[in-house]
Amino acid sequence: MATIDYSGTYMTSWLQPDGTTYVPGPVVVDVSTQSVTVNGIAINSPQFTANNVSWSASSGNPSSASLNFYQSSGVNGFLGTYAQGGDPLPTSNNLFGSASTATQSLSTWNGTYNVYPNPGTQSIGTMVVNGTSVTYLGSSISNYDYTGETPPQGSEIDQLAWFTTGGNPQNMILQFSKDSSGDLTFYGTTWTGGNQPPEINVTGTTSTIPTPPTIQVLLVMMMQSSTTTEVTTEVTTEVTTEVTTEVTTEVTTEVVTEVVVEVVEAIVAAVAHAVASPGSTIACDPEADALAADDLVKKVTILSETR
Repeated sequence: MATIDYSGTYMTSWLQPDGTTYVPGPVVVDVSTQSVTVNGIAINSPQFTANNVSWSASSGNPSSASLNFYQSSGVNGFLGTYAQGGDPLPTSNNLFGSASTATQSLSTWNGTYNVYPNPGTQSIGTMVVNGTSVTYLGSSISNYDYTGETPPQGSEIDQLAWFTTGGNPQNMILQFSKDSSGDLTFYGTTWTGGNQPPEINVTGTTSTIPTPPTIQVLLVMMMQSSTTTEVTTEVTTEVTTEVTTEVTTEVTTEVVTEVVVEVVEAIVAAVAHAVASPGSTIACDPEADALAADDLVKKVTILSETR
């Protein structure tokens, strides 16, 4: 029997096999201690052991996974390994989830968004958010999941997802943001069948400028300490989840995505490998942390000069 009740709807971040690219990951819903859905599809024969849930493509599932759940400050989360299709599970954690609840209502993102394929410069239609109503490319969206997470000293990240299993024309996982001009934006992945795309392939903006927003990851995390401290699995996991989901978009014609992503994704990979096993601790190395911080400062300097 599980030591915590980890039922919930989890927004996730999914690190890709290249170790440098990540996207909003699959929506994992654990509706009871014996039932799991991923992107709207019920998982066959999930295995529950204490605070772990696993499943295999060999049971007729579109994916395989092994997820370790934890609870921090009353919020459920998980980290684990995930693979689509018949691919083997990776050797290190590549999926991070949080079941925190959005404090901002969906109406925070009210507006008419011009939708663009990514890559692409021609709008393919609009998405309209009006209160609890969502219309995408002319179709009313039903049975959607709306979640959110607030990193420490950061702005809330809100995610909207819907799937064909809910009676919709397409699958969609998107995250909202606001650019420096005050226009609302979103970025995400959309598909109609098969596996979830491993890259951002759709964006949108309420801007009247007829150009798609450029996706930018704007996050720098520095770890410095003057004394050696112990970091529990729960704390490390919480940091990892927040790092991998802090993404914003900005309407601009300047393409600097590769440089910015390089900075943050190096952090994501480093943190992912630093996670301790459940119930154990790891020690921070002040000298190593300081060197890492200096390296990040150099990367940010390069980034600012590039912009």
